Amino acid sequence: LISRYPFWTAFRRFLSHLHILSGSSSDLPLERWISHLLLTVPVPKPGLQAIIVPLPTLNGPMVLSMPPTKDLPIVDLPFQRLLACLDVPTIVTVVLGFLALERKLIVMSSRPSLVLDVCELLKALLFPFDLCAPYVPRLTEPFMS
Repeated sequence: LISRYPFWTAFRRFLSHLHILSGSSSDLPLERWISHLLLTVPVPKPGLQAIIVPLPTLNGPMVLSMPPTKDLPIVDLPFQRLLACLDVPTIVTVVLGFLALERKLIVMSSRPSLVLDVCELLKALLFPFDLCAPYVPRLTEPFMS
């Protein structure tokens, strides 16, 4: 799922919902759920009320919200993931020694699902600055050699 909005946890819930629906008999086709998300659900405005999308197959709804514009960066990921993968001195070295100085950095993992999360969390630690260098959180197989 690709989006310009950082709602990773909410989108992960939505994909889990679609996965459950694909294995069961549902009144609505999967395409209807996808078109509903893309065409009907509005993007929340910063600092205003959250948008709640009910997902019948899961215990709770999908919640989309954005903090106020001058608040901390929008990161819909738990920092525990970053701290579970890297120790604090390594995180400080990466953020201050590589990202802040706009040096090249490649993040690799045997678990590809962690790469995007770790990259986004490292990028969020640059706040209030933003990364100006090209940012490709995932490379396809031909580019990995």
